[in-house]
Amino acid sequence: MSALFPAAPDAFGADELLRLRRETPAWGSYAHFAHGSASLPPQVLYDALDSWLEAERRWGVQRAAEHFAEPLLAVRDSVARVLGTQPRHIALLDCASRAWSVAFAAALAAHPRIRAISSFDEYGSNSLCLLAARQQRGLELRLIDARGDAAQLLQRLDEQLHDLAPGQTPLLSLSAVPTGHGAATALEGVAERIRAHDGLLFLDASHAVGQLPLAVEATGCDVLVFPPRKWLRGPKGLGVLYLGERALERLALPDGLDVGGAQWSDAFALQARDDARRFECSEFNPGLRLALKASCDYLLQTDVRRIARRNRQLRERIAQQLYRRLGWTPLEQGPHASALMTYAAPELSGEQWLKRLHARGVNASYIGPQYARWALREQALPGVLRLTPHYLTDDGEIERLGEALEDCLRQRAAS
Repeated sequence: MSALFPAAPDAFGADELLRLRRETPAWGSYAHFAHGSASLPPQVLYDALDSWLEAERRWGVQRAAEHFAEPLLAVRDSVARVLGTQPRHIALLDCASRAWSVAFAAALAAHPRIRAISSFDEYGSNSLCLLAARQQRGLELRLIDARGDAAQLLQRLDEQLHDLAPGQTPLLSLSAVPTGHGAATALEGVAERIRAHDGLLFLDASHAVGQLPLAVEATGCDVLVFPPRKWLRGPKGLGVLYLGERALERLALPDGLDVGGAQWSDAFALQARDDARRFECSEFNPGLRLALKASCDYLLQTDVRRIARRNRQLRERIAQQLYRRLGWTPLEQGPHASALMTYAAPELSGEQWLKRLHARGVNASYIGPQYARWALREQALPGVLRLTPHYLTDDGEIERLGEALEDCLRQRAAS
C-alpha cells in the first residue's frame, strides 16, 4: 500500500461539511482555489492566536510563555501525530524553505563528497540551494524525471547510482507532490535503494501534508519539510522539519546553532541536543506555535483519509466542469493524481489570468519559472494555471470557477 494513498474511510456527510465551513471564517468570501498556496484556517487557529495575544497583553511575554508552557511543549506531539512519528524528530523553523536549506547545508558539511540527485519537479527554493552549492563548492548535481510509476523511477535512479565514486554519498531530493504538477511521486522502494548506497533521502511534502495521508516512516525519508499554511490550514510563518534517526546521526550541526540547540558545557565545549531541536532557533513566536498545534489537532479530528477521499471527488468534478465548459484537460492523469490540478492555460499570461479571476471573485495560482523552471522546460510550457481545491470546496465555488474562466476567455476573444 502506498504511503500516500491508503484505503479511504467513510465520506463526509452534507451536514458535516456545512459545519466545517461554518468553522472557517474566510470561507464563502470568494471561490478559493489556492489552498495549495495558503489555505483558509479554521476558527480554532484564531482562538489560539487570540489567547496568546491576550495573555501577552495582560502579563507580558515572559509570564505569558510561562502560562502556556505545557501547550507549547505539546506542539511537537501534535505535529508528530500528524506525520506518524515521535516528537524528538520534529523541529520548528520560520519556513519550509529554510528548513530544507539548513538540513541540506548540514548534509554537505558532514559529507563533502555528495552527489545530489534531484528531479525536474524540484521546488524553486530547493533548486536554488542546489544551484548555489554547485556554483560555490562544485556540488555534483544530476536531474531525473520522477514522474510515472515506481519501477520507472527506480530505473532512472539506478542509472544515477551505478557509477558512484568510492566514498561518494548520494543525496536524493524528491517532492511528495510537486508544486507544478499534482501527481504524487511513487516512492515505493526509493528509500531502500538510496540506503543500499548509504545515501540520504530528502522529501518535500509541502503539497502532501494535510491533503493526503502521509506516514513519514513508511516513506523511508531521512529529511522531510512542509509549511503549515498550505493544506494543513495552519499559520503562515512556520516550517516543519522532520529528521529521522539516520539524519540525526549523520547530519552535521547547523551553522545557526544557538542556545536553544546546545548546552555550553565547558569553556571550550558544547553538548548539542540529541534530537531535532538542535536545528531550531531559541527565538520564536509562541502564538504561531499554538496556532500550529490547533491546526494539527483539527486535522487529526477531521481525519486526513476522509479529506483525501473528498479531494479526489472534487478533482473529478472540477475536471469534468472545465472539460465541459472549455475543453480543458488537467495535465495530471492516472491513479496518483491529487487535488493539485494544473492546466496549460492558453491565451493569457499568468498575471493576466490571476488578475481577471480575482476580479471575478476567484482565487487561483500560476506557477512560472521562478518556482518550477526545470519542470516547465521539460514540458515546453511558460507556466501552468494551478487550481487547488480542498475538502471545504462546494459545488457553488466550482460553478463560479467555470463561469469565471469562460468569461476570461470571452473577454480575451473580444479584445
